[in-house]
Amino acid sequence: MLISKKKKTDPSAYKDHSFIGSQTRVVGDIVFNGGLHIEGRVEGNIRADDGCLNLHGEVVGDIEVPNAIINGIVRGNLTCLQHLELAAGARVHGVVVYQNMEMVLGAQVSGQMKPVQQAEESARSEAS
Repeated sequence: MLISKKKKTDPSAYKDHSFIGSQTRVVGDIVFNGGLHIEGRVEGNIRADDGCLNLHGEVVGDIEVPNAIINGIVRGNLTCLQHLELAAGARVHGVVVYQNMEMVLGAQVSGQMKPVQQAEESARSEAS
């Protein structure tokens, strides 16, 4: 018998979910665990120690999460320490740091793309 295991980038893999609707604008930083689904606009930084960000709206600020599915706009740096999916509607303007990444035809990144290892090495050399 095969047991299916949901991918960590599947928001339903998490118990707690938060939703920001398409007509909502949040100004300020967000810290979450579980699933966060954004259809609206966030002006601030987003951070999670465990969870998945599902973005269809817009974020103006830096994002640091373990897992993310991006199908919206990010105006800031995006760091995914486990798995990142850039869907066809993704538009990222900033540095993308990733461990594992899937990028679909149509996704756009205006900035640098660095694997986590390379970003850590750069940070160590700058600190010396």
